Amino acid sequence: MTKTSRTGFIKAFVGYTGPELATQEALYGFVMALIFITSAQVGLISYDSPWDLVILIVGMNFVWGFIDMYIFYTMDVTAQKRYAEILRDDDDRTMEQKCAEVYDALGNTIFDTLTEEDKNKAVEIIVKGKVGTREEMRADRKNMFLSAVTCFVITLLTTVPLIICLLSIDDPVHSLYAAVATACICLFFVGCALEPSDALRSRIKTGVSIASIAAILTIFATYLGG
Repeated sequence: MTKTSRTGFIKAFVGYTGPELATQEALYGFVMALIFITSAQVGLISYDSPWDLVILIVGMNFVWGFIDMYIFYTMDVTAQKRYAEILRDDDDRTMEQKCAEVYDALGNTIFDTLTEEDKNKAVEIIVKGKVGTREEMRADRKNMFLSAVTCFVITLLTTVPLIICLLSIDDPVHSLYAAVATACICLFFVGCALEPSDALRSRIKTGVSIASIAAILTIFATYLGG
């Protein structure tokens, strides 16, 4: 397999969710796994074999990854229904009322980067548009489902490098430290991939920020019962 094909596969995989949500799930997955690892390091939990710790990590990430998958899909479907309701024509709402609802619905998207004039133009175009057919709506829901499943898979995949450390290193102390170091390295590269700029300095800065945030969250969660 060539480097190009691997890169293409990763982009296609992450494309189901978008880089921001994929990064969120990666951060979430690593932090949840690190909570158990740091808890074991400071003596808050004990285990008889590395497999006991592995089962805890995989079980936690599976459960919360599945919860995320269910919530994300349900929210997306609910939002789709709400948007279709906003755009329906069989009611007594004025054009101004419909425009106001569409304007609010577009918040926290690329829409926010537009000038106010262009926002109003975009809203007018959307209000005058027609809701997609049932087939198109079902196709959109399929993409929503794939996005939710991808989030679940990403959460589970974060456990793989840590499990390798825990099972391949005989010394339990060394294996725990190796798992922490591996998680930080992975998070650093996740941050680098998230950074939209091609500048090396910006990528490094974002990578360090993501890894640092994960470390801080892990410490707080470990001692505060996260």
